[in-house]
Amino acid sequence: MYRAEGGAWDLGLMHKIEKLTRALEDEVPFVKEVTSLSNVEFMEGAPPDDILVYDLLAEFPETQEELFVIRDKVMKKPMYVGGLVSADGELGAVIVEMTRSSVDAVEKIRLDPDGGDGLHNLYPQVSFEAIEAILQRPEYDGIEFFHSGDVAFNATYNTVLFEEDMPLLMALSFLVITLSLILVFRRPMGVIGPFMVVAFAMAVSVGVIGLIGWDIDFMFGLMPTLLITVGVADSVHILSELDIYQRRLGNRRDAIRRTLYLVGPPCLLTSLTTAAGFLSLSLSSVKSVAHLAVYSAAGVIAAFIASITILIAFLCFGRQDLAQASPKKERARAKRGKVLGAALHSVATFVIRFRNPILIVSAVIFVASGWGISMLTVDSNFLHEFSEKVPVRQTTQFVDDHMAGTYSIVYVFDSGEPDGIKEPAVLREMERVQREAERHPLVTKTYSLVDLMKDINQSFHNGDPAYYKIPESRELVAQYLLVYEMSGGEEIRDYLSIDYARATLELRCKMASTSRLQGIVDQIDAHLDEEPLRASTFSVSGIGALWLVFVEYITWSQIQGALIALTVVSLMMIVVFRSVKIGLVSMIPNVTPVILVIGGMGWLGVHLDYYRLLIAPVAIGIAVDDTIHLMTRYNHEFAKLGDYKKALYASMDGVGRALFITSTARRASASC
Repeated sequence: MYRAEGGAWDLGLMHKIEKLTRALEDEVPFVKEVTSLSNVEFMEGAPPDDILVYDLLAEFPETQEELFVIRDKVMKKPMYVGGLVSADGELGAVIVEMTRSSVDAVEKIRLDPDGGDGLHNLYPQVSFEAIEAILQRPEYDGIEFFHSGDVAFNATYNTVLFEEDMPLLMALSFLVITLSLILVFRRPMGVIGPFMVVAFAMAVSVGVIGLIGWDIDFMFGLMPTLLITVGVADSVHILSELDIYQRRLGNRRDAIRRTLYLVGPPCLLTSLTTAAGFLSLSLSSVKSVAHLAVYSAAGVIAAFIASITILIAFLCFGRQDLAQASPKKERARAKRGKVLGAALHSVATFVIRFRNPILIVSAVIFVASGWGISMLTVDSNFLHEFSEKVPVRQTTQFVDDHMAGTYSIVYVFDSGEPDGIKEPAVLREMERVQREAERHPLVTKTYSLVDLMKDINQSFHNGDPAYYKIPESRELVAQYLLVYEMSGGEEIRDYLSIDYARATLELRCKMASTSRLQGIVDQIDAHLDEEPLRASTFSVSGIGALWLVFVEYITWSQIQGALIALTVVSLMMIVVFRSVKIGLVSMIPNVTPVILVIGGMGWLGVHLDYYRLLIAPVAIGIAVDDTIHLMTRYNHEFAKLGDYKKALYASMDGVGRALFITSTARRASASC
């Protein structure tokens, strides 16, 4: 959309728009057609029984007065007002139609076939950058542009995610975790080791993508953070336990053997359960989510393998015999200070002393969270994925407020036979649905064959408004279409199939949440339930409809994934502890974060969207790590001490520090 001093019908501005239209059509990659007031198809009567069809400014006016004459003709045509020019004549629009979409195969969206798959060689980035470069040329000074639509949305999203946010967030995540590891281990291998493991896991994940032949998609950005949170955990447990035993035993190799004996099995189990949690997402109907599940699970297993091979190999270097420290000194070094040790000891004391109140309060919180879950809704608004400071969001809101919306839902009407769309009864059904759609507040403009037929009918009768209606007979419709096409009319190709059996109705809508956009479809469905179509059938299509289905698919696939993850992990816990009772009890801390977070979202009115729906299976897969480590150590200490309280204190002294470190690192990484 554009505006300039003097309004859309200023002669000087129109010269610039004509030049801009040609430049966009000639220079922008993947362009199908560019339409503006300078070249839009226009139709008027040619008495006594003919019509003229021509590009609006094929003969460019020489004076402002001549352009105003053209303006008066155009502003009487409903097809153009709100689509190419605002009702007050102050704003104009240039519609750029593309030959590609963001969901096409990567080989179809490369600009240079030999230029690789970098962001700046792919659609929509190359198209967006070409458009922006043209709009910034000096010859268009004085024109304010508002660039919106699918190309602008996706190109901006790619730039923000892959070139701005991802590098920054990755750097912050590495920095926070590095500082945490330095504070805890205070030696190079305590920092280098975990990141070697993470780097290996990432390499394996990317390798899996390449081996299978998948493309890097928008979900790929989640993989590094997921693998950092998981990959660091095994390393921290090994390093923390090794710290204790190499001081206690005085020999590096003996300490490594003891560490692997205690930590190896739970690390294997946590890796398997986490991988199972991720793999539950592989059943998703959305390919990017299913792919994320597979290569992230591969990365999790790779992190475990690297932890017990690469990391251990590096830890084997150095002096083997170490001076054995006193038990008191060894304990202090292992815990890296009395503060953390005292805090963990206090936690154990608190839990033992107030176990009943803790259970009661937890039950109340669970009930409240369950109530919150009942208030939860699944919704999404792609526009709100951008900060209010991002230009494309501001631009889109302005365009939605002043011109045809940036979102589209398409209804395809099928007459069931060739030439059947020429039947007035079919056209009247299309018109009825079109009028019903226009009643919805989000629908800002509609386009259909009906509009074109009304325009032809009116043009045949010297522009008489009384004839802006559907022709009365099939013969008259066929005659009008024949004359229109013989006169050079081409606009009809956008609305009709080649055999005249199907026609489209496009609804242009404001960008809004999917629940509100679904209301448009629901309203039309309710109308058709009361008054069904008889001469035709219909289906819903378009990017807008695809997005509605996309959200529905994600909703059910993630619910299914969460249930599968919960079931698989529960069975694994039962097998690990060889007890149904203990296995099920151990799942309480695993489902707790899911229930609390999702329940809290319900209370706060935060919607679940396609990103937040990943919470449940991922949270279950990660939370189970702490449970396995603590319970396996608890079983080990109880078998040795024969006392539940002593076993808990010993477990917190042994594995508590590592649990605290990994939980802190995960939180820091996720926060970044």
